[in-house]
Amino acid sequence: MLKKWKICAAALALGGLLCSPLSGGAAENDAKFTGLSFMGGYLESHPTTQEVFIPFMKEAEKQFDGKLSFNYFSTNALYSEAEAYSALSEGRADIGMVRPSLFPTKMRLLGVVSLPGMCPNAVVGSFVTEELIRKFPEVRAELPGNTEHFTSWSSASYQLHSLMPIRTREDLKGKRIAVWDSTSLAFVEALGAHGIRMSSPDTFLALSRGMVDGVLCPLAPLRSYKISDETRYHLIVGIGVDSFTAEINKKVWDAMPKDMKAWISSRGGTVMAEACGRSLENSVMAEVKWMKEQGHEFTVLSDEERTAFLEPLNVFVERWKTEICKGLDPKLVDEVYKYAVERSRYHTEQMKAGKYGDFKI
Repeated sequence: MLKKWKICAAALALGGLLCSPLSGGAAENDAKFTGLSFMGGYLESHPTTQEVFIPFMKEAEKQFDGKLSFNYFSTNALYSEAEAYSALSEGRADIGMVRPSLFPTKMRLLGVVSLPGMCPNAVVGSFVTEELIRKFPEVRAELPGNTEHFTSWSSASYQLHSLMPIRTREDLKGKRIAVWDSTSLAFVEALGAHGIRMSSPDTFLALSRGMVDGVLCPLAPLRSYKISDETRYHLIVGIGVDSFTAEINKKVWDAMPKDMKAWISSRGGTVMAEACGRSLENSVMAEVKWMKEQGHEFTVLSDEERTAFLEPLNVFVERWKTEICKGLDPKLVDEVYKYAVERSRYHTEQMKAGKYGDFKI
């Protein structure tokens, strides 16, 4: 079922392998949708691919006796991540992932999920993203054209990792903090630190040579980039998450029989959003466990401490409302913001109560 993308990329890039569509008098039950391209973004070895996407694809093949199957592709296999919005509209993947933060002028309302302090982790962020899409037609309208919405999720939250303990904003003031994107750069500088933009693979060398005092990034990649060899102190502040959506090519979707659509819908949506969030937080907890065994120290801020720490970042909320969402109905923008805050608060409380699993650091 899963074939290497190098073998299939050329054929799939031409619009997928939709076979025997509903034309020429073919009965619905005779239609086959085999070898559809599923561009989930993560590498095949990534926990979310292994724990969520691959089981979905295997179950699909079993459920429909081979009449529905997928080939999996990671980021940039069929097109670059920066092309995702137009590529999905053009049908260059049958199911494809898009990151709203890369398209701030097209996916403006969805940017609310990534506001600093909005969502403390991947589980909460995944629920909030999916619920926004399902509640607001205006949010759904931001998704790529010629697609049917499948599911959405968010990344793990960004935390501070440092050579020496950082527990307060005063500790952070003036520190040189490595960041991997322009948004993180703006955040750390608003918090009083000196941000230094670099690539993730270069961060270990910068830390080991004392060029930076720490890095702002999720916990999961610390070991793979050897950052955990240098940063022994971790401030769990949950500055923010990045969101993702997955869309289905509308031509493929419209050709599918009703039972296939119903089954796919039942496996996507909030069901898969929660599964993605759990898989990402589970990988975070595995890294935390390993780092604690190596003697790393973790400082977890209370809700009150987190709110106070992130207070300087409130300016980005107003900037999102007045600049990013300029031209949209202010009442709608405010409604979207309040709904995101309310749902984030609800799922955070549910998470603390252990509804979604044990994710206490």
